[in-house]
Amino acid sequence: MDNKFNFDRVRNNMEQLKRQLPILLANQAEKEFDKNFTEQGFDGEKWKEVQRRIPGTKAYRYPKTKGLSRRSKPILIGTGRLRRAVSNSKKIATWQMIKLEVNLPYAANQNDGITLQKRQYMGDSARLRAKQKELISKTIDKIWQA
Repeated sequence: MDNKFNFDRVRNNMEQLKRQLPILLANQAEKEFDKNFTEQGFDGEKWKEVQRRIPGTKAYRYPKTKGLSRRSKPILIGTGRLRRAVSNSKKIATWQMIKLEVNLPYAANQNDGITLQKRQYMGDSARLRAKQKELISKTIDKIWQA
């Protein structure tokens, strides 16, 4: 019998998708979260401005460090340790689960606003969901190709 739909190829493509798609989605999320540091905000909303960059505030007039860079330095990028941790946060990427995790003591406090000013950089966002839906759709379409 002629197998005009070539189900063996489709099944093999599906197995490959189950291995690759979680990794692609996790990498996409990491890039999106890293981009939040560059854009100084989350899901299109800017983080609250820091006192050291607002003229007239005590932190602006009496800086802890000398030099004008304190007035232009990005928020949450002091040493870069948090941003690097976010860029390398992929722990598990399987068909059953994708887990991104940052193991710095202050990371959750900053992201969730527990003891520090909330400046979320990781989490569910409309922009990330849209990008991931597009990636899933493109990847699933490839199942039927030769």
